[in-house]
Amino acid sequence: MIGAGVMPDVQLAQRAGLQLGERGGVRCSAGLETSAAGVFAAGDICEYESIVHGGAVRIEHWDVAFNHGKTAALNMLGRDVAHGEVPYFYSVFADWGELEYVGPAYAWSEEIVRGSLADGEFTNWYLQDGVVKAALTFGRSQDLDPARALIVAGEVLDDAQRGALADVDADLEALSARLS
Repeated sequence: MIGAGVMPDVQLAQRAGLQLGERGGVRCSAGLETSAAGVFAAGDICEYESIVHGGAVRIEHWDVAFNHGKTAALNMLGRDVAHGEVPYFYSVFADWGELEYVGPAYAWSEEIVRGSLADGEFTNWYLQDGVVKAALTFGRSQDLDPARALIVAGEVLDDAQRGALADVDADLEALSARLS
């Protein structure tokens, strides 16, 4: 099996004079508006200013495109809302199970594993300077909602809180509720 990525075709956008981003897409505001007033982008081509990540992100996944569409539509109606969804991805590995990921983390300084890779049930947490930036799960979908909340909270976790990320018996819902 081979997976190969591609870059979006931005030639039309470029000829139309739209600003392009550093990640290969059409540069958009937090509300998904391009550099041309009243023109919005969504999906793989949209490189937007993420209020969750504190910088520009471009993500190629249908779930992200679906949620972009809702934000873009609201802003076309004059609502003036920022796109605040934490991006979600998944991939099914034949009979083994489903790999799920919330983030993205473009950089991290620490990884914390919850569960067991050998048993096929784990969450890998990606932290940058003590802040949760992403989580990858396999067989532990229950960790996804707390992961989203911790990513949005953007709080520096102390040693005890980081320890809770590794402890399968720790209550992640309570931890994320305290920080959000």
